[in-house]
Amino acid sequence: MNQHDNELVQSIQNQQNINACLQELINRHSGIFYDMINRCVPANSQVCNRQDLFCERDLHIYNTALKFNPDKGAKFSTFLGNETRYLCLNTYNKEVKRNIDSKTIEEINAVNNLEEKNKLDIHLLNEIYFIIDRHPDSRVSKVFRMRYQEGHNYKLLAWKNIAPEVDLSIQGCINLHDSVIVDIKKKIKY
Repeated sequence: MNQHDNELVQSIQNQQNINACLQELINRHSGIFYDMINRCVPANSQVCNRQDLFCERDLHIYNTALKFNPDKGAKFSTFLGNETRYLCLNTYNKEVKRNIDSKTIEEINAVNNLEEKNKLDIHLLNEIYFIIDRHPDSRVSKVFRMRYQEGHNYKLLAWKNIAPEVDLSIQGCINLHDSVIVDIKKKIKY
């Protein structure tokens, strides 16, 4: 069977040759399904079990085929990847809620206190940026601001994007950054 994904999905949605079409989609796209679960669920997760999600593969691919609308411009594989990520997130959120519901008030307060202790002290952050802004090398401030504030989706901005802006090599940026970190550690007692 050498049909296009959209034709296979259309057959499933029209209740025609469901088993053969579904099996072909499973054969083609199981890798995407497994890859997304491996990306979204840590191997040692205490909340979400990868193996439980792996067992849902056939049903999940079938349900994704039923929801898929090729008129929206996405490929089936992309849609399956997104739906699998949502499956992981929804499963995780349900398990977290279930775990919270089974905890006592004391256990919840202990977790909240631990999280409160792990929050970054705003005064410490201000002191760090004060040191960075007063550094004799004017490029330091730009390197730190670009690296930690200009990244997208909570990711650090890549050194290759910073280097041309401060007229340094990638390794030069890293060396400058690391030397300032050592300097900050010497000046701040935390």
